[in-house]
Amino acid sequence: MDRFFVLLGSNKLLWGQVCHLRELGYKVIVVAWNENPDITGDVYIRMDVKDAPGIIAELERRGYAGKVYGALSSIDLASPTVNAINGWCGNKTMPEKFDKVLSKNDMRDAWMAAGVFNRMSRMDDELPFEELCALSARMKLICKPDVAASSRGITILEKGRSPEELKTALTLARETSFNGRCLIEEFVEGEEFTVDMLGDAYGNVNCYGSSIQHHSLYARHNHVTVIHHWNSRKYDDATWNRIADFGIRCYKALGLHSMFGHLEIIMKEDGSFTPVEMGARSSGFICSHTVWKASGHDYLGDYIKMLHGGRVEPGNYMNGPDASMWFGYDIPSGSDSVKVTDITKFLDPRITVLYENHDGIKAGQHFGEYINDGDRDKFGYAILCGPREVLTYESIQEANERFLDDFLGRKNG
Repeated sequence: MDRFFVLLGSNKLLWGQVCHLRELGYKVIVVAWNENPDITGDVYIRMDVKDAPGIIAELERRGYAGKVYGALSSIDLASPTVNAINGWCGNKTMPEKFDKVLSKNDMRDAWMAAGVFNRMSRMDDELPFEELCALSARMKLICKPDVAASSRGITILEKGRSPEELKTALTLARETSFNGRCLIEEFVEGEEFTVDMLGDAYGNVNCYGSSIQHHSLYARHNHVTVIHHWNSRKYDDATWNRIADFGIRCYKALGLHSMFGHLEIIMKEDGSFTPVEMGARSSGFICSHTVWKASGHDYLGDYIKMLHGGRVEPGNYMNGPDASMWFGYDIPSGSDSVKVTDITKFLDPRITVLYENHDGIKAGQHFGEYINDGDRDKFGYAILCGPREVLTYESIQEANERFLDDFLGRKNG
């Protein structure tokens, strides 16, 4: 009998999950609202990923009861549906409070209670506008939607912004948030990391990897990540272990279990950490490729075993021999391409290209501004793996400059 797995969402970055699910012996049912989806899996169902009862009813109508072995998604707002489908399958499920999609405000309160949150943070309805103006005069701020995704609606406010600029940032964040609310926080400078974890139903949590986030040099008014680098040699093993321990504390503080945890944190100049936000999910090729290659453990495969009652080994899988990277193209705004080429032509031969997509890298293109992850993803990406001493940020930046010279005709200019 065929075995099926439900994937909520049809973004092209989910192709790695489709491929790996098939390698694990599953046919993939993709559910999304898109009329022309980037991926369709083996079966495509066009429905809203937030409609858990409707999707389950449709799966039953099509005869998939008893044939579906689980669900996953990279969409925060689809977490309740993932939970509902896993419950329908008889799998382990995450806490009920995540069926309401935990907001940044709820995360902050839980982390404050656990003693892991250490910066100024207020909801817009808790902060009189006069006090906001006074805060802006003293510190750099960030204004962000309470419930949103993909860096949308975020404004970084340099110290001393005008009342008009503050009002514009508040309006943007409120209009972007799914609940019409936003947070104003102290903008903390420092190195930004993701921490990728998995917990089981028995209280065990493992940190499978952590990536340094490197931002676009060209996206305006926002920090758009163009490189995630797992297992970097930039920090020693003791630092990576501290990151893993802090990530696990943040995961447990939210009461999360039986699910991925994708956490963003900042390391301050003094070496301490502060959490930014966490999703009860994984993402794109992170779930299927990069964390697996950096940790040496099958992240997606272990998630499926956990759903079916398996235990997660407590601790962490950091500090393996290989590094991995999600590389996204970062094209200077206002530039024009002259040649068909891509980053893989300029890499060290010891670096393995696990997957590549260069659909947005063509000759004769004009590249305008971009301000969020969705804009960046239009260009293309490469999933890379190699020895830690070879796959470094510096080596990739050198390869990228050579690519840009070729792509934009700079070496002839």
